[in-house]
Amino acid sequence: MAIKWQKKSAHVPYDVEMTCRQVKADGTGNTLGMSINTFDRPIKIVCSGQDIEELRKKIARALNVIQGMDFIHFLCDMGETPDTWWPHILVSVAQGLYSVGNQTKSYTVYVSPGETSWKYAKGLADAVMWVKDVVNMPPNLKPPEILATLIQRRASEKHLPISWQRLDYDELVERQAGGILAVGKGSAHSPVLLAGRYEGKPGSPWLGLIGKGITFDSGGISLKPAENMGRLKADMAGAAVMMATLQLAADMHWPINVLAVAPLAENIPGANAYRPGDVITMMDKTTVEIVSTDGEGRLVLADALSYAIESPISHLIDMATLTGSNQIALGGVRAGMVFNNDRWAESIFQAAESSLERVWKLPHDPAYRDMNKSGIADLKNSGGRAGNTISAGLFVGYFAKSVPWAHIDIGGMAINDKGASGFGVMLMAEILQCWMTDYA
Repeated sequence: MAIKWQKKSAHVPYDVEMTCRQVKADGTGNTLGMSINTFDRPIKIVCSGQDIEELRKKIARALNVIQGMDFIHFLCDMGETPDTWWPHILVSVAQGLYSVGNQTKSYTVYVSPGETSWKYAKGLADAVMWVKDVVNMPPNLKPPEILATLIQRRASEKHLPISWQRLDYDELVERQAGGILAVGKGSAHSPVLLAGRYEGKPGSPWLGLIGKGITFDSGGISLKPAENMGRLKADMAGAAVMMATLQLAADMHWPINVLAVAPLAENIPGANAYRPGDVITMMDKTTVEIVSTDGEGRLVLADALSYAIESPISHLIDMATLTGSNQIALGGVRAGMVFNNDRWAESIFQAAESSLERVWKLPHDPAYRDMNKSGIADLKNSGGRAGNTISAGLFVGYFAKSVPWAHIDIGGMAINDKGASGFGVMLMAEILQCWMTDYA
């Protein structure tokens, strides 16, 4: 879906004024039999709120009222709202207008943010929509090689100052990336590790962003239930969010250095698929006993972290639809966070509160880490159902070594009954702005 954002002039004619749940035509509250020329003039939405969270809810309700109307122009009047609210407002409008499949159409939206937030608000909203688009994409249209190309093509079309390194199958074999290679073995589509670097402040610390990129997750030989398996096309949402974040930083020319890594693979059972009982060797030479082939996300993330810390990385964040138990634990309200550094975790927590895409700090006692111990290898890739969100996160954290690291589990957050949510983009954008202030 495409939205053309326009800063409105002092006088933009409109046909319908909508205040939250009320729609008015010709000064009345009755919309029955209303005839409006919405293809020439915009519908106007008027909302106000005591805080940004309240305002976002009102925008969502207002947009829900006009979902049945055939319009392409939209005038957004939020009164005297603070300039810092406009990124949230534009994202809320984009979310409310978003549609998928053959329902997709283009809109022109007139808004009135201040000069300082205008470019950022547009960029953030467009990043959220791109993540929704690519997560909603059918899995047959985004195997690893194609998804990597789509990510690079978007950066190229926007002329972003990002340098890329792409490890295809032969390069992954040469690098002995045993985790990514094992997960991708059952598929006809070869895995890819895609890394993008944006250097906005030479000589300053680098932040590493790692996103799980399983383009479809059947569970492999440890096959998932057939019901709702199609939703697992969203198992690459973490990679989409991290790559959108990298491109937003480059588009904004923020004075920071960011490395984003997307390990992309398709987890499918096949004649060559890896099996429960196998022992594989990871990129950093750690051996891993495979307990479940449905514990694939932590394997590709582990190799991606090993790749990232070969560079001079100061801090790391990985984001992944890693465990279904995250939704059971936190109800789809907050993402779960596991970490190895309290200061870094608190920075992320505060950024999450500001972004309204909230996280919850989970414990990381040594006993949870011990759940990943194996009798025949250095680690096993599943610590069992109990405490799974924590032990799975700590499996990934093992490969961060001594680098300050945090894992954000967006299982249950990335997709809902209406499709992809875009969750994580606003959170990561806020984290990057905090990074500029506190670390860069």
